[in-house]
Amino acid sequence: MRKLALVLLTAAALLTLTSCRAGAPLLGAVYTTGPALRVLGEGAAQPAVVHYSLGRPADVTVWLDRMGGDRLVLRERQPRPPGDDYQLSFDGTYAPSPEGIERRVVAPGQYRVTVQAVDAQGYREESSAEVAVAAADTEPPQVENLVAQPEVISPNFDAIDDVAQISFRLTKDARVSIYATDEQGRKQYVGVRDDKRDAGEYAETWSGVVNERPLRDGLYYYTVEARDRAGNVSVARVPVTLASGGVPKAKITSVYIAPRQVLLGDTVRVEISVRNIGDTVLRTQGPDPGYAYNSYESFGSIENGAYIDRAGFWRVGIDWQGAPTTAGARYPYRWGFGRDLAPGEEATVWGTIQMLHKVTKMWLYAGLVQEGHRYWDDGVGRSLVEVSF
Repeated sequence: MRKLALVLLTAAALLTLTSCRAGAPLLGAVYTTGPALRVLGEGAAQPAVVHYSLGRPADVTVWLDRMGGDRLVLRERQPRPPGDDYQLSFDGTYAPSPEGIERRVVAPGQYRVTVQAVDAQGYREESSAEVAVAAADTEPPQVENLVAQPEVISPNFDAIDDVAQISFRLTKDARVSIYATDEQGRKQYVGVRDDKRDAGEYAETWSGVVNERPLRDGLYYYTVEARDRAGNVSVARVPVTLASGGVPKAKITSVYIAPRQVLLGDTVRVEISVRNIGDTVLRTQGPDPGYAYNSYESFGSIENGAYIDRAGFWRVGIDWQGAPTTAGARYPYRWGFGRDLAPGEEATVWGTIQMLHKVTKMWLYAGLVQEGHRYWDDGVGRSLVEVSF
């Protein structure tokens, strides 16, 4: 009895498979429409359109053959539901590597395009048609000598290896996009997207910062993608590691300015307390706390220019309203912290300004200066100082 049931079950399965094969065909006739392709990037060239139909769900693979040439896969095992008229546009390009984004233009010639359908039971059908390529630009734009220096950067705004200097050569006119990908393949554009460029040498920079925040530490691939008018696409990558990234932050916690009434030639003492509230070390530069300015001096004029601003360093500063600015500088009186501040640390900075300007009233106020980047706590601790003469 069990043997009879097994025979009946097998017969039923064969009958089902036979009926699938004997019914509506899995794959309808394949044909192409459109003129012979001219893949030169001149004007709006019409692609060739490959038509096919499916009688039931199937995985579809499409490839191109040229007499004596390799098989060029255009689509591979893509699931499709039943349909009367599928259309695949063939623009004369193919992907030389299935996992990559590069594309190449096929050489001129006569090709056979084949569509293969495989249904859920593994039954497959194939059908082919002819397509012609009359002319083609097969020379891809190459991205050569792509170099990043240094290969490890620390995007923490301290002016030490914050930025990678990038250089490369483009061998052919192309539209260029530049982006960085992490180890999971996630993409971040870095300022250049579909930019038309001539062949030649190029230099870029990358700070590892997106929307004013550093990306997470880790290995990234700085990627240059070049696409010519015909559709050739080339890609070059160089690894860049981000390490010790972070956003520096600091806050002025107190400001003291006194005395508020002085004689011409007297000094005003300032004390400014600063706390590092970020997650990176704040590097500082001189002059050190205690430095004595006169009101006609500035940080750039003292000590033979020893304390001109250095990008990424931090200082406190005093500026004023009611009197001419000194040498055109904002916060002309600047002092360093005396030492670099680690996250959570605090320092109190003091100094003096000898009042030599013949101005009876002026407002003095404090701020934090991140040299070459921005002013923080801009204009705090405003105090009116009166000068008699």
